[in-house]
Amino acid sequence: MKRGLVIALTLGIALACLALSIAYVSLWRGDHDGLNHAVGRDFINMWTASRLVEADRTEDIFDPDKFAAAQRQQMGEDFPFHFWSYPPHALVLSNQLSSLPYRGAYLVWTLCGLGLMFYAAQKFWPDKFSPWLLLLAPSSFVNIFLGQNGFFTTALALSGFTLLPRRPILAGVMFGLLTFKPQLGIMIPVALLAMRQWRAIVSASLTTGLFIGASVLMYGDDAWWRFLSSTLPHQLRFMTEGTGPFQWMMPSWFMAGRIIGLPIWLAQAVQAVMAVAAAVLVYRVFRGGGEWRLKVALLFVATLVASPQGFNYDMGLVSVALICLTGLAIKAGWQRGEFIIVALCWILPLIVMPLNAAGAPIAPLLLTGLLACLYRRRDMRPEPGRDPG
Repeated sequence: MKRGLVIALTLGIALACLALSIAYVSLWRGDHDGLNHAVGRDFINMWTASRLVEADRTEDIFDPDKFAAAQRQQMGEDFPFHFWSYPPHALVLSNQLSSLPYRGAYLVWTLCGLGLMFYAAQKFWPDKFSPWLLLLAPSSFVNIFLGQNGFFTTALALSGFTLLPRRPILAGVMFGLLTFKPQLGIMIPVALLAMRQWRAIVSASLTTGLFIGASVLMYGDDAWWRFLSSTLPHQLRFMTEGTGPFQWMMPSWFMAGRIIGLPIWLAQAVQAVMAVAAAVLVYRVFRGGGEWRLKVALLFVATLVASPQGFNYDMGLVSVALICLTGLAIKAGWQRGEFIIVALCWILPLIVMPLNAAGAPIAPLLLTGLLACLYRRRDMRPEPGRDPG
């Protein structure tokens, strides 16, 4: 398939996303989005957390009822329930956000995240085209309007793997910073162990320890006790009992099992089997040779396959993988079934919610299919001069 057609399809999807975005923005009224949510949806969590820290009420962040009450005080009594789900060192991200009005803080948050991701993408890919593709990906639109931290996590992951071959200590720092969202880093230790990257492992461990230590100094050790005793159990209950959008946004095997009515233990068992299988693939690929970016792409997809708690706004990592695979396929030729999997995974951040809500949770099947495509390509390199149609 020619590069021009891929570009045309990408731009067409991006324009459709833009049209939907304009329609959605037209509903905004003040800090409300016209659909009984805050502008930037989940960004209200970061902003509320910043306000509570500033008011010396950090402990309220980790009490779901008090946190929800603080949000209702700002957004109105009928504001829907949101809760803080991150470890205390994630509060560093929210630092100083409350010094700005809500929509101004949301704009700064979004632009900083976009800028960091774009810069990291420019360092990861040698061409000028791929970073722009990442900005135009449906995952980017989803992340903007959900006000989430996917741009920051994608930037840290990309930076870590860009630096790893030549500057492993600095790469470890990036991986350590990523621990504010630990479910997105579960495959990184597997890759580092496979490569015997001891300096990166030590660096990541020290960075994590310093990051946690800094949070204790800034917010007190009580924040960690409350996170472990209140926030974490509440989040686990949501995983096993939660319904609605929280459930629909997840492309995991565990949540697919819940949606189709499997017993919790069986859904957990399926997720565990897939996680082990994904880890084995990551280990094998990083022990061997092959094109570096394709190996990283496989790890990113394996992360979403293995994690029970990935969301559609975390799928910037999958978009990176899709761009890597498409670049190779354009030069070396598409293999059977690849294009349809790539196309569906490209729009998956948009369609996972309606699919899950309709009782058709096929997202983990698509991601696992994409993982298989990347593993099949693990030792392939584009043939010079070949551009099959």
